[in-house]
Amino acid sequence: MRNHLKYIIMSLLLGSCVSVELPSGKTKPAKDVEFSEPGSPYSSFKSKNADRAWQSSKTGNTISFLSECGSNADPSLQTLETESLSAINKLEILKTETKTFNGRESRQTISAGTIDGVPVALALVVFKKNGCNYTLSYGGVEKQFNSELPVFEKFKADFKAP
Repeated sequence: MRNHLKYIIMSLLLGSCVSVELPSGKTKPAKDVEFSEPGSPYSSFKSKNADRAWQSSKTGNTISFLSECGSNADPSLQTLETESLSAINKLEILKTETKTFNGRESRQTISAGTIDGVPVALALVVFKKNGCNYTLSYGGVEKQFNSELPVFEKFKADFKAP
């Protein structure tokens, strides 16, 4: 059952980081991004849908970030947010704020819903900086979500886009 929940969480976070690349523009990850890796119980894992991703061995919660640079498309922050939340069924936006993040306007959202019938929660930060789109995400099974939210808050505080 625990492995099934991990699969659901990874699918939620990594599948929800939808690229907005159009055929006319190839994207590449940002260079020189600065961040502090989440500590224990989080460990890094490879994902083709995120620049970097970590999963908690304690809860199965996942933290990741995706950067896309060089696209001809210029999606709005709301579009980036909407596409990232598209994998969630019965979506409920619990909180959305427009805030300054890394010196740029951002949308910071906490949402809840279901994936394959499992209640999940997801926190997102989307912003644009110097020709790149960024999505920072934290999510997991709803009942475990708040237990490691401070780890994501620290990750956000340490994240610096060039």
